[in-house]
Amino acid sequence: MTLEFERRATIVARDGENIYAEATGAGEPIVFCHGLGGNHAIWWRQVGVFAQRYYVITWDQRGFGNSTAHSGRTGIDEAAGDLIAVLDALQIRRAHLVGQSMGAFVALRAALNHPDRGITLVLSTTLAGADPSHTRALQAAVPDRPRRDRHPVVSADFSRSEPDLVVLYNLISSFGTKPPVGEMVEAMASHRFGDEELASLALPTLFLAAANDQFCPPSVMKTAAARIPGAVVEVLPDASHSVYYEQPGTWTDAVLKFVESSHTRYNIGKC
Repeated sequence: MTLEFERRATIVARDGENIYAEATGAGEPIVFCHGLGGNHAIWWRQVGVFAQRYYVITWDQRGFGNSTAHSGRTGIDEAAGDLIAVLDALQIRRAHLVGQSMGAFVALRAALNHPDRGITLVLSTTLAGADPSHTRALQAAVPDRPRRDRHPVVSADFSRSEPDLVVLYNLISSFGTKPPVGEMVEAMASHRFGDEELASLALPTLFLAAANDQFCPPSVMKTAAARIPGAVVEVLPDASHSVYYEQPGTWTDAVLKFVESSHTRYNIGKC
């Protein structure tokens, strides 16, 4: 049986920009922060599942999807502020924060700047919190213009087995007037997460890695997780960087398990 959910679009004005967000479902809020290759639409394989139990928020960072980037200010700090503005506009006091790759930088920065706004934090296939030298290495690995039949963050096996979904990934990725890839990679690499502020993070945190992720290796993610007290690491086997898109069931199950167990495991009250 397929459940139908109303999709509610919102435009949030902040800092001279219009930030686009969508809300679906009902229940405890959970917000998804997309990576460099995505926007709000990239979560189409997650929204329906999560909306059966949660109030799902997806949104576009500046220049991605339907959000503007007139000012040229498109760094991690700006995006983290936009995320909080979206929660404020939707009158959400606290939410589960989920970020993938670049989106994890945003979710982590928002959680550090506003520790009272998160319930849990999921950082998926990302270099957020790791040594910036690892992030700068991405500049040579990720081209500005991906091939139509391939994308650097989609595995070769998936490209061969699901060519139509790879085309769809590229089409979704093309939406908007987003900044150059190199500029956004530099924004990640130059962003600093201090040892003291990471050590102060009390939010239940999951680092969700993929065993075959050549961009964000599990070994590097483990070094980042070690900087956050109580953070746990789960490595998904036979998975690559875009596991949320290539293996949505596996990725979704892992996130749901962590989020749903947080109330008993960490004695967190319902928001």
